[in-house]
Amino acid sequence: MNQQTPRRLRDAAASVATAVKPGNRLRYWAVIIPLAVVVLLLGYAVLERNVLRPSVNSQVERTDMYVKAGEHIQVNVVNACGVNGVALKFTEFLRARKFDVPEYGTEKTLERFSKVIDRIGDPISAQKVAYALGIPPERIETEVDSSLYLRATVVIGEDYQALRPMQ
Repeated sequence: MNQQTPRRLRDAAASVATAVKPGNRLRYWAVIIPLAVVVLLLGYAVLERNVLRPSVNSQVERTDMYVKAGEHIQVNVVNACGVNGVALKFTEFLRARKFDVPEYGTEKTLERFSKVIDRIGDPISAQKVAYALGIPPERIETEVDSSLYLRATVVIGEDYQALRPMQ
């Protein structure tokens, strides 16, 4: 290029001329290849985490409150209302709705309100039991006790006549 060519045009021509030099091509690929490898590895990691091996959550999301086939919810029923035969009636009601009730009994102390006690930290199972009986969700308590081998305990209180088994 001659001296009369504007400076900006000379600089552009010089940069194009240096871009095609063999030494610059090597530097270009030395940057692009590792960058492409990093992008591919990150993409694979995102794909593996979200699609191939998604994280496992111990709490299962379920929207309906009915016991599904193969679902095993063990519950014990405790009569704390002072009226004989109520625990058996509640037990039969829950068994008819596919809950497993291995035992029922009577508590010496009386409770004013019925409640469901979550025994293993599975709020969905406790909600299903409460829903089946008509116990409000705010009366679900969590008292984890792994020695009971149960998911929940139903404590029948003096308000038992307002619940579904008595309807």
